[in-house]
Amino acid sequence: MPLFKYQAVDSRGQTVRGSKDFPSKKDAIAALRSEGLTPISIEEAGGAGAAIARSFKGASSKGKLKSSNKMPGRVKIDDIALFCRQLATLVGAGVNLLEAVEDISDMANNPKMRATLKEVADDLRSGTPLSDALRKHKIFTKTLTSMVEVGEKSGKLAKVLADLALYLENNVKLIRKIKSASTYPIFIGSFFIIVLLALVIGIIPRFEEMFLSFGADLPAPTKMVMGVSQFVIGNGLWLFLGTVALIVGFIMFKRNPAGNLIYSRLLFKIPIFGKIYIKMVLARFFQTLSTLVKSGVDIVASLDISTNVMDNAYAESLMRNIRARVLEGNQLGFEMEKYEIFPRMVTRMTIVGEKSGQLDAMFDKITDYFTDEVDAAVATISSVIEPVLIIGLGFIVGIAVVAMYLPIFYLASAMMG
Repeated sequence: MPLFKYQAVDSRGQTVRGSKDFPSKKDAIAALRSEGLTPISIEEAGGAGAAIARSFKGASSKGKLKSSNKMPGRVKIDDIALFCRQLATLVGAGVNLLEAVEDISDMANNPKMRATLKEVADDLRSGTPLSDALRKHKIFTKTLTSMVEVGEKSGKLAKVLADLALYLENNVKLIRKIKSASTYPIFIGSFFIIVLLALVIGIIPRFEEMFLSFGADLPAPTKMVMGVSQFVIGNGLWLFLGTVALIVGFIMFKRNPAGNLIYSRLLFKIPIFGKIYIKMVLARFFQTLSTLVKSGVDIVASLDISTNVMDNAYAESLMRNIRARVLEGNQLGFEMEKYEIFPRMVTRMTIVGEKSGQLDAMFDKITDYFTDEVDAAVATISSVIEPVLIIGLGFIVGIAVVAMYLPIFYLASAMMG
């Protein structure tokens, strides 16, 4: 077997070099990918050598990088992050931009991503700048296209793409943390409701039939539990329709701009969870703001773009007010200080960053601060919610069990007496 020298990039973005025996170049590419490496160049030892990135073409589907997207026609943020990481690597290695996009499109496992990148490549071939080619597709956010445009104008496209890939990868981690904080409580809450319905609709009525056949006077707790069961069963349809009406009303209320603003503000007022939610919103905001400012986007445009990722109407309205004041010439830190959702430490760091001319460095530190806070918040939610829900479920089930078995004890005592 011929000996191939290769250069590749691992999952942490570090360059790996080496040489191994492979049957062919195609087998070499597939083997490296199976080890979690992204090939940059592969050449046969002593041969003429392959051009960077062109060696990707013709690889079998088994050698393709795995996409996080499991649903055809849908592109996840993981896919976009992978695209930016690959493009940064190839452009940084000196590969022509058009060739790099074409090669990445050939490797893409996601059908929609592959089709989109082929259209981007067609636009690049006709002379369209990369940022404009990306703007034509909804899967690429304003944050991404603005940073790419800055990279094109500054001549630092590879560095900006690497920063963008890191930003998207961190964003994926943040989203996963938020999901992990909410998934378990939702699961326990759903199980809680199912158990209650099983007790009220299925188990309690059977005990009721048995007790009524005895003709004995039932204890007050048993009467109360049976009364709840009878009410739910007798008014099940109305309760269902009422629940549907509440859900529909809530959705319509949220779709109304004024209603969404009220709802978004109330989220910040929820005891304990409100403070955690604020940290999650601000973590996303400052992470985006930091990346944009570092890439060379001006502060006003950065604020405008970062505001859109907050996903909270109330916070977005505050940031638009702040942006308007900054546009008038006021300092960002002093404007943020007027609103209680921004911790004092954050506003002071912003003020210091503006005075020292190191705003991008300060935003980096603020991002790290909120990332740590979100990590702590997720741990807090996991440690607090789980026992509270389990204790609550045990309490409700315990009441039902005691109420159902109490008459049996009474009857047994009467028979023994």
